[in-house]
Amino acid sequence: MRVALNAHFYHHPGTGTGQYLQHLVRTYRAGVAPVEALPFCDGTPSAPYGGWPSGVAPRLTRTTADRLGANVRKLWWEQVAWPRLARGSEAAVQHVPYFAPPLVPTGPTVVTIHDLIQLIIPEYVTSPLVRAYNALVGRAAHRAQAILVDSEASKRDVVRLLGVPASRVRVVYLAADASVLRPVPPEEIDAVRRKYGLEGPFVFYFGGLDRRKNVPALMRALAALPPDVPWQLAISGRQRKEASALFPDLPRLAEELGVSDRVRFLGFAPDEDKPALLRAATCFAFPSIYEGFGMDPLEALACGTPVVCSNRSSLPELMGDAALLVDPDEGEGAALTESLRRVLTDPELREDLAARGPLQAARFTWERCARETFETYEAIS
Repeated sequence: MRVALNAHFYHHPGTGTGQYLQHLVRTYRAGVAPVEALPFCDGTPSAPYGGWPSGVAPRLTRTTADRLGANVRKLWWEQVAWPRLARGSEAAVQHVPYFAPPLVPTGPTVVTIHDLIQLIIPEYVTSPLVRAYNALVGRAAHRAQAILVDSEASKRDVVRLLGVPASRVRVVYLAADASVLRPVPPEEIDAVRRKYGLEGPFVFYFGGLDRRKNVPALMRALAALPPDVPWQLAISGRQRKEASALFPDLPRLAEELGVSDRVRFLGFAPDEDKPALLRAATCFAFPSIYEGFGMDPLEALACGTPVVCSNRSSLPELMGDAALLVDPDEGEGAALTESLRRVLTDPELREDLAARGPLQAARFTWERCARETFETYEAIS
């Protein structure tokens, strides 16, 4: 089956949507399902992490909006250029792998909606133009023959907030990146510890540093631990140069809490360091208040790293009984502090969580994701 893919996010291989697109294309190329994936990109994208899959290259195009601003160019691509190219490809199905379906589709269309952050957390609507864009793509979602979501929690959000019939929304789970599962020798773990100045027990966080990730709550919870509990916090993520309502000033908060000497800001740690960091960590903490899926804690589970995780949105269905789930706001953060204290001081608890994690993560695979996505293509073609 020939499937045209809106591959705009091949421009952004570090994003969740870009990684989702790469995994789909690679998995189809491996023969998991009879799909000829045709990724179409506007402009000249960066090569994705690991390069293009063998035999796959993007169909590039230049649009008439190239000289306009980035936002207008993106909108033109999604609503005009991409639907025309998809129609010309004679594909049986058109797949938009992020929340930007065309208002006037030119063929049977599947759209993947990973989350509805901008509709659930008002602060993420930063201008009237963003509000108008959200209204446009929300209306366009009704024109798609099928909507894929990453979790039951996201399905409930789509049905409730977009008014789409539940019968047209299918849950297709994503999976951890296999790269984190590679064997990591002890000397590599030691080298990564030295590289980032991590000695003794440490809590690891990697991911976004925006407001919904709730990293300040993690810092406050650790700062409230009893003095006899040793800890460091390693934070991996891209820091903004200036703080804002969406991006808190984490170094300043560390100073205010008096824990600057215990918090290590790693910057955006490269992917090749992630497996060693996860295995070196005493635990992985993820106090996010909203996730459509939750790739980061799932990768920690896959590595056998004990996880302390928020009990919000999709996270309970992904973590199962393999993580300590906690309301990060309960008791003004006291519940999160207690969960961190337990995992930092109880080796038997850590051993139990480390054994449960890989079993839970193994329930989610990219092969299953690709097969179930193909089944959706078949249903609407």
